Amino acid sequence: MSMDLAPGGVVPHIRSIIPSLLPAERAVAEVFLERPADIVEMSSQQVADAAGASRASVVRTCQSLGFGGYQQLRVLLARDAARALPTQERSADGPFAIVTETFAHVGESIAAMTALLTNEDVTRAVSTLAGAESIVVIGNGLSAALAADTDSRMRSLGLRSHAPTDSIAQQVAVRLLTDRDVALIISGSGATSASTKAAQAARERGATVVSVTSFARSTLAAASDIALVVGMRDLSFQRELAVTSRIPHVILLEGLMAALTDALGDKASAAMAATLEVISGNLGE
Repeated sequence: MSMDLAPGGVVPHIRSIIPSLLPAERAVAEVFLERPADIVEMSSQQVADAAGASRASVVRTCQSLGFGGYQQLRVLLARDAARALPTQERSADGPFAIVTETFAHVGESIAAMTALLTNEDVTRAVSTLAGAESIVVIGNGLSAALAADTDSRMRSLGLRSHAPTDSIAQQVAVRLLTDRDVALIISGSGATSASTKAAQAARERGATVVSVTSFARSTLAAASDIALVVGMRDLSFQRELAVTSRIPHVILLEGLMAALTDALGDKASAAMAATLEVISGNLGE
């Protein structure tokens, strides 16, 4: 079931349905109504605790309300919350100040970006990717462009990589993997259903799943063998849905490409030389 509500319509919809819910579901729905802005940042277990109900009750409540699940409700509440807020983060000094303030914010966030990375996870990820027979790179929504770029970069290093863009093609690709292959999956929220399904299917085939995400307690992280978690300072689920996580993900992937280049040694050098030869032959005067 999928809910298609106009912006601003989530809370009124819940309010209109709540009388018909069972008692446990009604308690959960009351939390949605009382704390709509908080729900965006709360896990389903936190909602369950607030309602004095079980996590399963939260999922059932969302379905009874007509939503596909809790994650869909969170996204729609994030949308409505963003619509309701006054315009923010506008500088009186104009576009240049906004641009430079963005650079400053990124610089101040560097420590937060790497706080959840570990030497073991990064080393395992690089070793696994370098030794893979083939690699499927998956990203959906705002992460799709990162997946395409990462795929191109890895192929330039001599790795057998491809990045299907269609969700059905992604599902087919991961089902053809073996225990000698890797699925590299990029998702800021870690809650995109197509990406999570791909991770689960890849693991069923015995492939190693390496994920890049901003939330450690996400469905994608749980479905991964190696989860590389990076985020901005003060990262929120609501902001991540729009733009924030792409910045640390780009930097992390850039770092992984540098580490892969080092790990692959002569193989990467030969592949990069071939790539540069092709590029040079296609440059204008």
